[in-house]
Amino acid sequence: MQLKNQSLLVMLLFAFGVMFFSSLGALAEEEVEDTLTPEEKELASPPGLGNPEVHKITEDIYAITGLYHPAGEEVGVSAGIIFTRNSVIFIDAGMTIASAEFLWQVAEKKMKGKEHLYLILTHRHSDHVFGMRVMKEKGAKVVAHTILRDWFQLLGGRYKQVIAQKMGWDREKGNEMLGDVLLFPPDQVIDRDTVLNIDGEEIHILVTPGHLWDELSIYHPKSRTLFAGDAIYEGMPPHTAFGGPDDWKLWVAQLQRLKELDIETVVPGHGKLCSKKEIDRNIAYLQEEISRTK
Repeated sequence: MQLKNQSLLVMLLFAFGVMFFSSLGALAEEEVEDTLTPEEKELASPPGLGNPEVHKITEDIYAITGLYHPAGEEVGVSAGIIFTRNSVIFIDAGMTIASAEFLWQVAEKKMKGKEHLYLILTHRHSDHVFGMRVMKEKGAKVVAHTILRDWFQLLGGRYKQVIAQKMGWDREKGNEMLGDVLLFPPDQVIDRDTVLNIDGEEIHILVTPGHLWDELSIYHPKSRTLFAGDAIYEGMPPHTAFGGPDDWKLWVAQLQRLKELDIETVVPGHGKLCSKKEIDRNIAYLQEEISRTK
């Protein structure tokens, strides 16, 4: 009996030792993670992912900020996911395949596997569309402005090459950062305000030109959330390089229209989640730019 008790004691001590040292190992891993420099953390992430943050706005509305942008983390790209009873609606796909795969992984955790899939593209710029292959090959129906369809037809498969050259990347670097980009024509095009009724929920697609003529903003009345695309920038000046004073006046008019909506949360194309007050800041900046041209 004494021998059995001694054996049991040894086994218990051994098990405790294993658990103790395993705990130390886990703590050590956490400490290593905490001491990683930003450069080391970047190396640990897939190229082209950025530093995404997932925001649960409501049980069925998610925003993702901080996706990869070549201008740096402070200009990170935003995207959105809306879950309805039997569908998942992605809003923008990021600039890279890595970004889009991250969006898919976020959505997949909540999916049952039989949902209808949609991808709404807010405009044609590469930082919002280059990841679309991931959603499209999963079966998503793509919705976008008519101009985006024409733009894709015009550039064909050269869009990735154009962006890579603009960034000063060779083919290898472009493939590393952007991934295997493949663009698809939209399944549904619009050129005026449109309401999609998906599983009894309204998704308002608003044509809001200014940044570009094909700019769309997506409003979800149930959650009072506005996915603004590049119609609204948070914490940085609106990017006005693609137009002139007439475009900016139109942009201001569209922002004033968006202000009339019942909005709780704004998901800007770049920057952090914000309130309607950010619309006023964007308007003020654009009006100042307009006055400088007079």
